[in-house]
Amino acid sequence: MASMSVAQSTPVSEGYQSRTAVGAGIFTELQLNPMASLRLGVEYSQMGGKKDGMQAMPTMRLVTDMGNSIGMGVTDQQLAALFALASSLPPYYYANVDNTAKYDYVMIPLLAQFGWDVGQSPWRVYVNAGPFVSFLLSGKQVSKGTSKLYFDDKGTTTLWDCLPVEIKGFVSSEFPNIEKTLGNDVPFTTTSVTGELKSTNFGLTGNVGIRYQCKQNYFFLEVGGNFGFATVQDDDTNGSNRLGAATVMVGYAFSLF
Repeated sequence: MASMSVAQSTPVSEGYQSRTAVGAGIFTELQLNPMASLRLGVEYSQMGGKKDGMQAMPTMRLVTDMGNSIGMGVTDQQLAALFALASSLPPYYYANVDNTAKYDYVMIPLLAQFGWDVGQSPWRVYVNAGPFVSFLLSGKQVSKGTSKLYFDDKGTTTLWDCLPVEIKGFVSSEFPNIEKTLGNDVPFTTTSVTGELKSTNFGLTGNVGIRYQCKQNYFFLEVGGNFGFATVQDDDTNGSNRLGAATVMVGYAFSLF
């Protein structure tokens, strides 16, 4: 269960709830003595969170997407219009959609593990904990639904309605569809935010587990969690979050020797 906690509070960074995600990995374990071992793993981990309903979104991303839609042919007048638009709008706008932050990482944990046999049975219980470092693979905002773009969370005034008349005329001359974009319902889709996120993270992870020994191999079930110390956003202008997760893992381990 992946989650995002608020590190620096703004309307954009607040309000995330946990989301169900998946992960997979491999590990190697070095037995130090009958009780203690070291475990090094490589895991694929899905992180993030979700927000549904009326929520804040960064205006600069909207303006940037407008500029990117033009491509290499953007003119000086269009750049001036985009600058005037960004200067006239609030830093955040609001939309009534379902939004999920999906961040994919490769996580490398190094765990100290301690275990105890359950009598003479093949069962063994254990705990482990240690640091991890993770590397970002991709980040995206998956938004579903259609909504007008509102000036505030009351949903009474659109971005188009809040623009001064002179700005409306100037921007419309360079972007004929701007009134439709800022004043009517628009569809929301998936947006890549990989470039807005830090490429690495680090933190602590730990688990409580039980395993069933089958000769040299074993099946296991673990319940645990992890928490990243670094904020995920590369720029905290729109606030920042830290990532964490509650985890349940099942697997099979086999001996190479």
